[in-house]
Amino acid sequence: MTRPEFPSTPINATVKSDISPVEQNPFVQPALEGMETEQPPEIELGNCIITTAVRFRKRVKGNEWHCTIQAVPDLLHPEQEGTFEAHAFNNYADMAKDARLRPGDRAVMRGTLQQQTVALENGQTTLINHLYVTSLEVVSRSKRTSMTAFEREKTQ
Repeated sequence: MTRPEFPSTPINATVKSDISPVEQNPFVQPALEGMETEQPPEIELGNCIITTAVRFRKRVKGNEWHCTIQAVPDLLHPEQEGTFEAHAFNNYADMAKDARLRPGDRAVMRGTLQQQTVALENGQTTLINHLYVTSLEVVSRSKRTSMTAFEREKTQ
């Protein structure tokens, strides 16, 4: 048994069969081919030192992870140097949180780099480097000190 096919034109409607459907419709949807944005290449920052405490926030729209890092040149990355704001969102934020980074830790971070230019009130401009982390590998950890109330009294 075959399925009956019905015409797409309403009953008692006039059909212009010699005109294409594109010519019948006065509205045109522009193609999105020219709208594609190029993704910045993924870079690797080796020998990053965590300089501020890590901030992790649980949000309704997704988790956020943020810290400030100092990239120090090494043998594999001699040209990379500077201060970066490291960000991670959603699943990447959960991955970064699981690394449990603290100030003084060293890590290798991979991600996309975006630069933000900020105009200051004195007329100068400053450049802020944002690294959106997609991969994180801990190289070494700083010395962990326990700060319980008992140990604080013992050191005083």
